[in-house]
Amino acid sequence: MIKRVISFVLIVILLFTLCVPAAAVSVSQSENSAAAFFEDAGSKISEFFEKLFSPLISLWRRMMTYFEVKGENVQNTKNRNAIHMLKSVTDTICDSFIITTDDGKVIVIDGGHKTETDYFIEYLKAVTGDNKPHIDAWFLSHAHDDHCEVFLEVVENRSSEVTFDRVYANFPDASFYEGYDDWAVTVITDYNRLLPVFKDRASELKEGDVFNIGSAEFTVFYTFNPEWKNCNDGSTIMRMDLGGVSVMFTGDAAVNAGNYVVEKYADSGVLNCDICKMAHHGQDGVDKNFYEAVSPEICLWPTPSWVWDNRNGNLKTLEVRAWIEELGVKKNYIAKDGSSMRYLFKPRIVTTTDVFEEGYSAETAVDRLARLGYEGIDMGFDYWVFEGSPFLSDSYLDWARSLRARADEAGIPYTHAHAPGEANSGDVIERSIEAASVLGAKYLVVHPVWKDENGKVINSKSKFISVNAEVIKKWLPLAEKRGVVLLSENILWGASKDPRIIAELVRTVNSDWFGWCFDTGHAHCCGYKMSILEKCSVVPLSLHIQDNDGGGDGHLIPGDGTIDWNEFIRALKEVGYCGDCVMEAHHQSLVAPDDERDAILTRLLEESVKLRDRMP
Repeated sequence: MIKRVISFVLIVILLFTLCVPAAAVSVSQSENSAAAFFEDAGSKISEFFEKLFSPLISLWRRMMTYFEVKGENVQNTKNRNAIHMLKSVTDTICDSFIITTDDGKVIVIDGGHKTETDYFIEYLKAVTGDNKPHIDAWFLSHAHDDHCEVFLEVVENRSSEVTFDRVYANFPDASFYEGYDDWAVTVITDYNRLLPVFKDRASELKEGDVFNIGSAEFTVFYTFNPEWKNCNDGSTIMRMDLGGVSVMFTGDAAVNAGNYVVEKYADSGVLNCDICKMAHHGQDGVDKNFYEAVSPEICLWPTPSWVWDNRNGNLKTLEVRAWIEELGVKKNYIAKDGSSMRYLFKPRIVTTTDVFEEGYSAETAVDRLARLGYEGIDMGFDYWVFEGSPFLSDSYLDWARSLRARADEAGIPYTHAHAPGEANSGDVIERSIEAASVLGAKYLVVHPVWKDENGKVINSKSKFISVNAEVIKKWLPLAEKRGVVLLSENILWGASKDPRIIAELVRTVNSDWFGWCFDTGHAHCCGYKMSILEKCSVVPLSLHIQDNDGGGDGHLIPGDGTIDWNEFIRALKEVGYCGDCVMEAHHQSLVAPDDERDAILTRLLEESVKLRDRMP
């Protein structure tokens, strides 16, 4: 192929050298004519080669962008609550955010300059795991090129690579900014020129709008206001609530827009958010009073290094940075440091019902755990396999419905459940899947099969994975039908000890309805450090958090054993865990007199909150 291209180029050059002298003779009577001829010929040749090699150049750029994103190890967060802030590949100002939700939605806010399009598309592919990503909602904050050009480029030239359901914006007529802002005029003109392509998918944002994109709720506080000619003051300001985390998006909002929102909404407390996207890249945007009203713990800075450092000396970045430091913001994510991702999920403190003995009233357990302040319940079906148990009766689903109603009334959800026995335990596994679904529990832990047909412990990794993959696959159709994700767990015998093998089992089964749960206590008493998580090929979907002294499976409150919890938190951050804190530290409560249990469970909750607050 390369030889053919070179041959073709040489032929073109030869023809050109043969033709030009003859043509030059015919125009030799006039130097001006000759000059004009050569200029025209050169222009045509340049245009010819530009057209010839343009596809190759474009292909080369896309290939290099692919490897750049690959090298950044961008995490696929599809079906997880996460926000990605994309860097500028050209070290310029731009806004580009990709959000994914736990119910499979993909949301984009702005996108950046046209020059960022290749990077945006490759990053979106990595985030979604799709070769042709689909965006459920695309928000354009205001009509500036560093926010809108990627969208316009996708609509006009890259629609075969990215699709979208709906675009949300509020732009005035282009004439509004004539004589004031040429960038805005150009963007709005191009937007309206392309509007026929997506008119049926375009929605106008209005102040006061409240709507959902899947599990993400958006509240619009402000949109374009004709009182101000500054296009930045036409930026949409809105709040997103997702996974128990609130994020304020500000576009390039300037002082007028910021003051309007503060004066109208600050007293109600609705501006207070966990995360704030810095207005106008953290320079010359809203005033300090806006950030005081939001009072964020985390700030997102779509800011290149030269803006962050105020290298040109004409920006307010250093002043704004001082405001944020004064407010006590815990973490700043800055685009100059590269693209970043944060899970939008506040881990719930969940405890197993195994803190109570077999047969302890499940209704009373619901009320008691809700009263103590737990945020979720892990239903231990493994404590409901005794004679006369409602779980083993023909009406076990009615029992589960009554418990679900009791939990709804108490305001505490069933989030997890635990099946009795191993994955090959037959009827009780089926009952557990059905009952977990009725309770509303998303995850069901099922112990792996750890003995072979002769009762011998399975030590072989390949045999362990083969046996368990076969058993799990039999349960997957029912699990999917009932909307319950099955989780295997590292336990205490043979190959089942090694969390890496459990993770490899998940890779082998390769189903959205199967994952794994990392048990800290099991790993510790089997001799593994918490850093073993970093060596697992799959991130766990749940945790069983418990402590022990390394000599046995103690199921103690964190801190009462010898697990290195600093190492545990560091490992969670390294792998990007984004699930709940399921406390399986039930032993101390289980063996205590009933009148002492509240004190034990309160201490468990307090230690759990300390761990949770250190999690990523």
